[in-house]
Amino acid sequence: MNPHDDNRDRPLTGALRRVAEDDDTAGASPAVRARLLNEVRSIARARRRTSSISLAAAALVMLGVGYMLWRAVGPSADGTPDTSTAGVRAEVTTPFFPLISTTTPLTSTHIVRIEVPRRALASFGLAAAEAAEELSSGTVLADVAIGDDGLARAVRFVRPSTPEEKQP
Repeated sequence: MNPHDDNRDRPLTGALRRVAEDDDTAGASPAVRARLLNEVRSIARARRRTSSISLAAAALVMLGVGYMLWRAVGPSADGTPDTSTAGVRAEVTTPFFPLISTTTPLTSTHIVRIEVPRRALASFGLAAAEAAEELSSGTVLADVAIGDDGLARAVRFVRPSTPEEKQP
């Protein structure tokens, strides 16, 4: 490096340092600051609105599933037992409830039947709030769908059917 180059670069270096110092002390104008704050607030409002809509949609889906379940396991109209399946233990099951959200298709699934605490029904919206004290004890049967990766993908709840439910 030539010592004469240092002398030529000093004015440029000094000018660049002064520009950097001016940039450090400069801030956004009040108008720019106000516009940015308004934009951030409008984004937050849009997110809250989207969250509310998603929550309402999930509640409607759960009400629909609950209604279909209530209709599926409700008592029969005439109350007569089904004798065509005598000796066969029939079961009433809920639809499968997804446990994780994934776009990866499953190539095979294993179903495992386990006993879970009765309060698990409430976490899927299958028990009324008035029945909370009944849910504190006991277990229910659940079929758990397990994917190739060993993760539980879905669950459904199982109970033996009553004679009134064993109708054709």
